[in-house]
Amino acid sequence: MTDQLLLLAGGIAAGLIGGYLGVGGGTILIPYLTLVTGLDIKAAVPVSLAGVAVNSLASSTAYLRMGMVDFELVIVLSVFMVMGNIVGSTISSIVSPELITLLFAITLLYTAGTLLKGRHDSAVLDFGVNRRHAILLSIPFTLAIGSLGGLVGLGGAELLIPLLYLLIAQPMSTARGTASFSVGFSATAALAVYLTKGVVPLDDIAPVVVGIVLGGRLGASFGTRAKPLVVRAAFSVMLVYLAYKLGWESLWSIM
Repeated sequence: MTDQLLLLAGGIAAGLIGGYLGVGGGTILIPYLTLVTGLDIKAAVPVSLAGVAVNSLASSTAYLRMGMVDFELVIVLSVFMVMGNIVGSTISSIVSPELITLLFAITLLYTAGTLLKGRHDSAVLDFGVNRRHAILLSIPFTLAIGSLGGLVGLGGAELLIPLLYLLIAQPMSTARGTASFSVGFSATAALAVYLTKGVVPLDDIAPVVVGIVLGGRLGASFGTRAKPLVVRAAFSVMLVYLAYKLGWESLWSIM
């Protein structure tokens, strides 16, 4: 019973933070599941992906009501995120992810610093004018983000939101809503791969999902009213934390 309550609490925390920032919640779930509940990392990854998929559904409704989702982008991002997640999930058992995760952590640190500085509108695309160009430009980045997410158990919104905001010049609110909606499809695809491998601890997923639903709706309701500067600061802190967790563990494993 204690373990189930711990999983429920982790789901609620991941839902609150993930719903507020527009990410799936894997940033919270992976460290929580491994450090607090003692779940093995190979079991924690599919549990996290299940939580990300459910959190996308739970929190996206609030962003949809506020018109903060770009459906054309969702279609493109979802297709290539799914492709990337399938690739990452498939090779996860044959490729050691330590070096990839370390590079991912370095990318997160760079993204956090760039996000805090904000964007210079002259340096990014005018999305309204160059919409097709912007969407095409996002494809290789989205494919790479999906592959990394499938390897380390994250939905990918942690990098997808900065991509949409900094490079494609989406408003922060729309970037969060669009990313939140998109990662649900990609996380579901990655989870399906793990299910076919028979490595998903179904008993651990149920309390996490319940907590995610409870926390995700509440977090998203706050997130739709949050000021962009506050969200950028909170998001940057989350990226630094994630980079530390992933980078330190990967560096320790390599050494």
